Amino acid sequence: MFKLNRKFLIVVIMVSIMSLTISGCGKKEKDIVAKVNGEAITQEEFNQEFDITKKMYQKQLGEDILSQETEDNKTYEEVLKENILDMLINEKIIAKEMDKLNIKVTDEEVNEAIKTYYIDELGGEEKYKEFLESNGFTEDFFKRNIKKAMMYEKHREDFLNKTKLSEDEIKKYFEANKDSLIKVRISHILVKTEEEGKKILKRLKNGEDFHSLAVTQSMDSQSAAQGGDLGYYTRGNMVKEFKELENVAFTLKVGEISDLVKTDLGYHVILVEDRKDSYEELKDDIVQKLKDEKYLKKISELRDKADIKVYMEDDKNKSKDK
Repeated sequence: MFKLNRKFLIVVIMVSIMSLTISGCGKKEKDIVAKVNGEAITQEEFNQEFDITKKMYQKQLGEDILSQETEDNKTYEEVLKENILDMLINEKIIAKEMDKLNIKVTDEEVNEAIKTYYIDELGGEEKYKEFLESNGFTEDFFKRNIKKAMMYEKHREDFLNKTKLSEDEIKKYFEANKDSLIKVRISHILVKTEEEGKKILKRLKNGEDFHSLAVTQSMDSQSAAQGGDLGYYTRGNMVKEFKELENVAFTLKVGEISDLVKTDLGYHVILVEDRKDSYEELKDDIVQKLKDEKYLKKISELRDKADIKVYMEDDKNKSKDK
């Protein structure tokens, strides 16, 4: 069974596999929001997804989040509706493909995934029920979305396992994208003031262990528990608050410790733990990246070939009619 986690479920619920524009026009049909190759997505089905996901948005981001505007000058409610509709459309398309490939997700697999990755991890049935309630999930809704997550993943795994890449293709990608593929593993110690930072640097210069100091002195409790470890990063992949850390990290050699780096969060001391920049070290990453790109292209092609009609009253791009 593939590995499932709670973060992946949230992604499946809130974001479609890929966001594609649906264009054209269609006639409104009662109680149907869309048809995919003649198969209906009902208003009831859409409303169930929207109502629960809306509550989750509001709980995480505030009651007024849906009325706020995004960078695209749309409200969060509009974007949420588009994403849910996209997800439901992709679900129909992938389900049809899985039928052709004779790939199935059984109720037994769903129940086993819930037991392994939720009930057992959370500490029993009672904690699991609390988890559902705190996130505003009904058990039926949760099981449906676990099944969708497993369906997406099984389809993706089947495609990736069948996708073969030549050594030439992999090397060509490496040469063309070398700078963006390089990654470093960094650890840091975060303190509030410049004075505290200078004391940390002095202690390190006197021979104290970086990881031990991270555990006892760093304000970043999450990484401190791991000796300051932040993991591997490629260029442009760190959160904006850590942008300056990224700039400094890529100038350091393995084992080298930085001077103080100031960010909005405070003062950091960085240690570069590892650096991967050769073809041999990055080959597995390239293979995964190329396969993922081919999978997204496959989904795009399936949507292009599908007969999709959308009847959402407030959808300005009504349908793709073939």
